[in-house]
Amino acid sequence: MERRNAFTKLRGVLVLGALLTACGPVPDTEAPVEDSTGQDVTAMSRTPAPQVDPMPLATSEPAVAYGWGRFLVVWEDVREGGVYGTLVRKNGTLVSPAGFRINIGTGPGGTPSIAYDGDQFMVLWKTEDSIRGVRVKTDGTVVGPVFNVITSGRVAGPVGIACSSRICLVTFTVNSDTGSEINARRVTTDGVVLPELVHGIAPGARLMVEATVAWNGTDFFIAWSDSRGGELTPDIYGARVKPDGTLVDPGGLPIAVAPGAQRSPDVVWTGRRFLVVWSDGRGADRDIYGARVRSNGRLDDPQGIPIATGTGDQLFPAVAHHNSKSLVVWQSDFDGLSRVRGVRVHEDGTVMAPGVFAISSSDYEREALPDVAYGGGLFLTAYSGSSAAPSEPTYILSARVDHQARVLDVDTLTRASTLPSAAP
Repeated sequence: MERRNAFTKLRGVLVLGALLTACGPVPDTEAPVEDSTGQDVTAMSRTPAPQVDPMPLATSEPAVAYGWGRFLVVWEDVREGGVYGTLVRKNGTLVSPAGFRINIGTGPGGTPSIAYDGDQFMVLWKTEDSIRGVRVKTDGTVVGPVFNVITSGRVAGPVGIACSSRICLVTFTVNSDTGSEINARRVTTDGVVLPELVHGIAPGARLMVEATVAWNGTDFFIAWSDSRGGELTPDIYGARVKPDGTLVDPGGLPIAVAPGAQRSPDVVWTGRRFLVVWSDGRGADRDIYGARVRSNGRLDDPQGIPIATGTGDQLFPAVAHHNSKSLVVWQSDFDGLSRVRGVRVHEDGTVMAPGVFAISSSDYEREALPDVAYGGGLFLTAYSGSSAAPSEPTYILSARVDHQARVLDVDTLTRASTLPSAAP
């Protein structure tokens, strides 16, 4: 099961009561405004103020990035525009409690991806026949217009994105009559889509899916699941790409070639190496494995690092890094339930004490499909929550995790304004 196709799309009329759509972010502070209208303030005070309540609004898993003191969490939403987000401060408070619309265009929304370029967020989403994007400032201002990365009915997700201060590399799958291959396209941080595709990354009549990408200050590194070892037993491969679009490793570098299916990779730059993590099928259950790759393409862990090998299936890992340690998070399925778990991995490849720990709150039957980012001295994990599986729309929740693997709090991010019921 592919991470980005984990939901069955729900279309139609969704009645959400007296839902008032939030169309923009809420500023940190607002200056007091003097009343110069002559209106009856007493009468105005009788009007019930809208309240912002948690609601199941998401139709995809979340994506999260950190920049300039705030996390931006984004998701596909049932409201107009289809792509929404919310800003979370380091202390966990929401800058925009009801969220704000990110897809300001007239086209459809889709499952989003996100990266920070050092100045702003770049948010992309996959529609049925295109990949579109927009820039978002750290105060939540959406900078238009919406741009098209590629338009084609053969394009498939998930969409990966990583950015330098000048250029972003966007990765995706292109389907053909004989299989699929990984392509990439560069987008400037001004939102200009460059015409040349980075293709030939791993050509051939086979399936290549689930690409992800990271930036190390010099090169981009793409990792993906590749069926050259068999359609039912894909492996993980990677390739470096220069900022000018030059492919350094045509055909790809083997990262995890093992029995069973290796799926759903994610990658992060640690300051010394790329850490690639994935869901591994070499055992009776699916486990989380990882491997470190140096900037010159050398693989440090050809057998892989067993990161999480507990009971049940461990799926859809995501990873973020800071200061010699990475936090790996994933969906753990057992006894008909889904939970989000995490573990810290040291720069030297060892799994750090206390080992695997719980991140999600166990408030829902299905707590799944996490993403994670680091900033401001802590990690923020965002994930979906629903009472049954499959269920849609869902809640999006977040958990702040400190460097000692302590979960500080869990909050609901999908919220909307409703008018409170009249007092009896």
